[in-house]
Amino acid sequence: MSEVNMDEETEKKLNEIFHSIKLEYDQSQEALKTIKKTNDLVGQVRNCKSLSTLFYHAKNLDYANKEFKTLKINNLNISLNQDIIIYTKEDGQCVAKTIEIVGVMRFQQYTPIIRVQWYYSKNNLKEIIGKYIGCIGERELFLSDQYDFIQPDTIISIAQVLDFKDFDKKELVDDFTFYCRSFYRNKQIIPPIQKWEKHCLCKLPLNPDQQYVLCDICQKWYHYECLGIKNIQQTTYVCNKCKKKK
Repeated sequence: MSEVNMDEETEKKLNEIFHSIKLEYDQSQEALKTIKKTNDLVGQVRNCKSLSTLFYHAKNLDYANKEFKTLKINNLNISLNQDIIIYTKEDGQCVAKTIEIVGVMRFQQYTPIIRVQWYYSKNNLKEIIGKYIGCIGERELFLSDQYDFIQPDTIISIAQVLDFKDFDKKELVDDFTFYCRSFYRNKQIIPPIQKWEKHCLCKLPLNPDQQYVLCDICQKWYHYECLGIKNIQQTTYVCNKCKKKK
């Protein structure tokens, strides 16, 4: 990346910040023992908050930072408000949204740091979801109010997080395609699952991982399991409630 000239005072302050981060590393040796590769830098962030310290302090120093709208890493073009797949040793593959990209000056070049907003899966929210766990698909995500700082080399792919209806229309999806119909804010799901659109005899929200059929008249979906059938042979289907109205 491009070089810049820094005055002595700015460079001195920036070096102090890096030194303080090194001290944080030294104080977190137990947490860092399992970290062996650069792809585990997210683990370092969570344990000693080093990137957050660098991010916020460097932004207050003249010539010490530069904001970016796009960034190319591992042949991926990363931009702001983009959904990405991050690998961490602690959690494996995680999905996040890029919020801010800042290059921090070090050794006459910019070291990029990305601020991200995490998506949570149903495995993260089992206690809150409770009895509705069967309504949540394996690819369902909840955009949270939790933020973090990562280095670009932890990103392994671009993700696609769709609206529920758009996801449900897709016949084929790849490993990095997901959907979202609620947020996780203040330790709550918003809107709550109880207020999601309900279908079928069971009066529960749809889970695209399950098989269901659409009634041609009322346009309501019905689970195969709730109808007690294995498959629908005919090209059209009319539910019992609509049959009675005829």
